[in-house]
Amino acid sequence: MFSVLRHRQALGMARTMYKTTVSPALYSNAALARYFGQIIQIQLPDLGEGTKEATIKEWFVKKGQEIDEFEEICEVFTDKLVAQIPSTHRGVLKKIYYKDDEICQVGSTLADVEILEGDEVSTVDISQETSEEDYSSDEASAAATPADSTQVAQKIDAVGGKVLATPVTRNYAKTKGVDITQVVGSGKDGRVTNEDIDAFINKPASLPSGGRFVPQQPPLTGITEDDQVKKIGGITKGMVKTMTESLDIPFFTYQDEYDATQLIKLRKELKKTNEKLTMLPFFIKAISLSMRNSPGMNINVNPETDEDGYIKEYIIKHDHNIAVAIDSPNGLVVPILHKVQNKSILEINENILELRDKAYAGKLTREDYANGTFSVSSVGNLGGTYFVPTILRPQGAIVAIGKATKKPRYLGEVNGAHQWEPIDAINFSFSCDHRVIDGATCARFSEDIRKLIENPQNMLLNMN
Repeated sequence: MFSVLRHRQALGMARTMYKTTVSPALYSNAALARYFGQIIQIQLPDLGEGTKEATIKEWFVKKGQEIDEFEEICEVFTDKLVAQIPSTHRGVLKKIYYKDDEICQVGSTLADVEILEGDEVSTVDISQETSEEDYSSDEASAAATPADSTQVAQKIDAVGGKVLATPVTRNYAKTKGVDITQVVGSGKDGRVTNEDIDAFINKPASLPSGGRFVPQQPPLTGITEDDQVKKIGGITKGMVKTMTESLDIPFFTYQDEYDATQLIKLRKELKKTNEKLTMLPFFIKAISLSMRNSPGMNINVNPETDEDGYIKEYIIKHDHNIAVAIDSPNGLVVPILHKVQNKSILEINENILELRDKAYAGKLTREDYANGTFSVSSVGNLGGTYFVPTILRPQGAIVAIGKATKKPRYLGEVNGAHQWEPIDAINFSFSCDHRVIDGATCARFSEDIRKLIENPQNMLLNMN
């Protein structure tokens, strides 16, 4: 069993998720052995995109059920993707460690599978990839018996008073040029994790991990049996992480009001032949067209810093990959409309509807979240006028669009009488990273958007 576990770790937990063919070279020192009745533990693999945990969405199999190799046993979701986890072997499902909606860490055991007679499990000598000091004889003994979900995923080196860390984390520290003995661990019993290594690298000398002062808070009290405790995971966990990171961005907010009377009339006319056409694709296209004159609004900020701790560059992106906030049943998601500069208003509308359907079905993939350059949050269908949106790293700006409201517009004085007319006003609120975008740049950008929204025929003339 210990050989099996070491083999799995050497190949990388991510391989347990995909139907890949392992290179024969990895088996140069291997011998195939039959393990009838052997218990194999299926672990949550590294799903990429910095994923550290996932929430169980649904189990496709039950305890006692016979399953095939590569058969999907459950579906999990994170703040960025949904993934199906397959079995690594043919056998009988003996135990399920997590229920639906429970959160599990990468590397934790999801289920135990008893290998059927005749199935083969490879045992591999990986001494060249993992030094013996990373595994003690006690650990080998522990690995040979059924373990809980954290014991299998985290074999900790506690020999001779060394720093507690997995071999994977030790190797990660080496690749980053970090002396692991200088890193304060945040894991169980003070173990060092990959996140601790990242925090150590990015930590300014005068501030604690994370780059900002975090005051200590007293424990929460007063929770009663009648209260409902909601665990934070999946999409909500992603929002917590994103919003917390955004606190480090020094930003300003620019707010303005546009007259959308003519645009609303145009959209109403077009809805006669396109029933699902909304206002949002018009706004997104106006933003994309305005980026021609203000390319500095369509950027990604490189988080790398100079010797003084300040960012040293940002990238003006060629493609207009607009992130759109969607209020899904699972929480707020912000997938990407890619290459908006090349799309018509109808194409943008179709893409929004497709992303919305995927969000409601929990089927958004990592590609749907990739490479955003600017964000749009529209709450006009819910209400609200002005509000301050939060920038999504590594982007440099975001706009929040409020509800259309009837307002009077002053036309002037005619024959001694003041003249007014009703208009449909919509408020736009921009948040911009003030390190790389100044107020004048945002104001000019906003004025170009205003011209297109208040004169929608110009928007159509500027279409690709």
